[in-house]
Parts: sequence; C-alpha cells; structure tokens
Amino acid sequence: MRNLICLILLGLSLTPAAYAWEDFYILKPSEFQIERTPGQRFTPLNSVSCRDRIKQVICLVDNSSSPNGPRKCLSGSENFAPPIEKIYDILPEKLQKAFCGLDAIFVESDVESLAYAGIIRANEKGEVEGSFIGVRRTLLERAYDATSVFGWKEQKAFGIVAPPFVHLPDGPRVEVILPNTLSALQYIFIHEIGHILDFANSANEFVCPPNETCDLSKWDPTEFGKMVPAANSFSSLSWKNPMYPQDAQRFSLWDKLCFYGCNERLTVLDMEGFYQQLGQTNFVSTYAAVSPYEDFAESFAFHVLSLQGEWNYRIQTPNMAYSLEKKWDVLFSKKSWLEAFYQRDLKYPKATK
Repeated sequence: MRNLICLILLGLSLTPAAYAWEDFYILKPSEFQIERTPGQRFTPLNSVSCRDRIKQVICLVDNSSSPNGPRKCLSGSENFAPPIEKIYDILPEKLQKAFCGLDAIFVESDVESLAYAGIIRANEKGEVEGSFIGVRRTLLERAYDATSVFGWKEQKAFGIVAPPFVHLPDGPRVEVILPNTLSALQYIFIHEIGHILDFANSANEFVCPPNETCDLSKWDPTEFGKMVPAANSFSSLSWKNPMYPQDAQRFSLWDKLCFYGCNERLTVLDMEGFYQQLGQTNFVSTYAAVSPYEDFAESFAFHVLSLQGEWNYRIQTPNMAYSLEKKWDVLFSKKSWLEAFYQRDLKYPKATK
C-alpha cells in the first residue's frame, strides 16, 4: 500500500503526457482538518444510516482553502444534501456503503474539474482510514444533464474553452443518457466512489520488480518508471508503469492527451485521428486513457451503469460516431476483471471524524 500511496503523489510536473493526478488526494490524518457547522451533529457511525451521514458530512467551503488544509463548513451546508441523497437512493447497495466511510463531501465553488475524491492515508496495516469527495457547487444547485456536462468536459481535451456546461460546434459532440436519472451526478458519484474503492482494495497496484531497486522516497520519474503492475491487478491490463500505457495501448496522440493544467494538449485538428487511435485500445473513454487511476474509475462507472439498466454514451465527430457503452461490451478482459472485483467482499474506508 505504501507504494500505491507514493505513486499518486508523483505530481503533475513529473508526467510529461496524459495526467489527471490533481483529482485525487491522499492526506495524512493531521492534514485533514474540518470544522463543521453548529447545526451538524456528528453522532457515532453505528447509530446512523449511510444515507443520514450525508447531512452530517456535507460541507460548503470557500475558495481560500483546499482539502489538505483546515476547512470550515459554511452556514447552509446542509442545503446541498438533497441532490446527493437522490443519487444515493438510486445507487447499488455496494456503492451506498461507501457513504458510511466519508468524512466529508466538500461543495466547491471554484474547481476546474467536475469533482474529486481522496483518502486519509492508510495505517500501518495498509487499511484506508477515511475518505472524502468534492463536487462543484453548480452541479448541486442545478440538475445538469449528463450530455451537457460530459460534452463540455470532452471538449476540454481538445483545447476548447467554453462556459460550463456548454457544447461548442467545433469539437466532438457527446450524448449521454443514464439509467434512472438525467443528472450527471449519478455518473460523477459512481466514478469518485470507484477511486475510493480502488485505493481501499488495491485494484491498481504497482510493485518494484525482483532484482530491482525502486527509490520512492523522492519524486523521481525514473524511479517511479521502474515500477510494474502487480500480477492480476487492474493495472496489468493496460499499463506498463504508473505513467505510461503498455506499448499496445499507447498511440501517437496519447502524448498530447491532457485535461487540466496542461503544457501541451490536443487540438480540434487532432480530433478525427485521436478517436480512431483511441478506438484501437482497451480504454473505454478518453478520460480512462490519462492514468491507471482514471482508467479504473471510468471502467468501474461503465460496469456499474451497465448493471443499472440501458444507457448510452456516444461521441460524434464530423466523420464518425462512437458508442462507448458498446465498446465496453467487447472489452472482455476489463469486463471480467470488474465483474470479479464487484463480487468481492469489498473493503471500505472507516471514517476518522
């Protein structure tokens, strides 16, 4: 587990190509500090349901703080619980249980991404001791449909700047129809819970090969690059190391793939070639290709949504149309891995606060 924690701390500056590392946090217990509102009554975990916990941990924050520092929950935090409770009610029980391990659901007024997740650093036994999720405030104030939200996000990868959550005509057009709800929050929360379950259950696991020395005490991309996926881990299906896909999954335009904090990124001129190249890989979506951790969270979301009913995730370019849910149906190695993972007696973080 120590290796896993070190890897996610690699940092954006050390990944020369695709990345989305800033959307997941791993904190020491001393770094997670939260002051709840006077109206919130934090009762022992065993005396409340996972659903009731949402009101206790919802936390509206201002723009001057971040998850790895002291945070004060502002007055009115509880008003943001109902939209999340509605999503909770349609999630499978295995995902509902994750809410009992949440120390906070931060409502963010100023973040570039749609949402993020994090864990409190594992203890000496390798157990995750707490977790949290952050979500854009606007996504809770209005029930944005999935097509608008994920279309806007997909276009970001091609350097298109638009107000949230607006599709512009020049980039790829996205249509997403989710089972049970039109709200993008359903997909977002499944994805973020996927991150938490990944770390709690070591789905993505990298190890130092035999007869090799991997110095993970400092941020050295050469040392991290020595790590390899553990046998039978999710990472072993697509990734050479924590930073780069296997040769069979790495395509020429992958090196320009980036969503946030980019030095280089795709352009609209790359659009047709990018989707043709991505279609030859076992990455289910554009975002899945950025890192092993997003690969798992995206694949986990596709697996869970496929269990919940009929749904569609389609991308249209001027020349081609791509059905991502149909692609998922033929990614047999990942489907089988997720099916077995989902049937496990999964481990869940235990809240620390």
